[in-house]
Amino acid sequence: MNKIYPSIPTPKFKNLFFFELNGWIGRNFFKRKGNINKIPKSKPIYLDIGSGRNYKEGWVHVDFYKTRLRKFWKKYTGHNPDIETDLRQPLFCDNNIIDGIYSGHTLEHLHFNEAYKLLEECFRVLKPGAWLRINVPDLKRVIDFYNGKIEINHFKYKAEAIAHLTQNHGHVSVWDEELLTAALNIVGFKNIKKVKFGVEGTNQFLIKEEEYRREETLVIEAQKPHS
Repeated sequence: MNKIYPSIPTPKFKNLFFFELNGWIGRNFFKRKGNINKIPKSKPIYLDIGSGRNYKEGWVHVDFYKTRLRKFWKKYTGHNPDIETDLRQPLFCDNNIIDGIYSGHTLEHLHFNEAYKLLEECFRVLKPGAWLRINVPDLKRVIDFYNGKIEINHFKYKAEAIAHLTQNHGHVSVWDEELLTAALNIVGFKNIKKVKFGVEGTNQFLIKEEEYRREETLVIEAQKPHS
């Protein structure tokens, strides 16, 4: 099966166990690492929530706790987030202090109720009038690929694309424009619209997409109302 779907490894209990253990240790012993309020407010604060390896100057990179447990079984070579937290929990951040938020390919790693709570937190911490730019794997594009309407070059098989969307990299939810727009609207965002990957956006600073994700990605921007 690995020869058929080389990009989709078998899930390992070890990975889930250490992820949850990292979260528990972080929440109970390293909560200060999640303190966004410590960021100096002398210049605009832009959060990248679920930053992964997408590092860029001028941003505060926020991601899950990395309590270095992985050093016991392999060398960690990734970036350390500026802020380490559990994205399933409320952000350690005051209301109305963030100038903009970007989040790329993060929501699909959260169950729907967790993702909705994260969107609520984004709304809470943004300044009135500030923008959220969010992208996810696009269910519609994958279905269009499956039905032969478009090409997605990094998938060899149509079913592979479905499996990648729903099972790979710890994905536990799927999104399209309709669902993400509805969630943002319920949270309270306004001026919600789909924008072009990597080029279009009301706040150009928030454009932070990674090029290799272009073919499969939906990008939405939304504004917190001024009042």
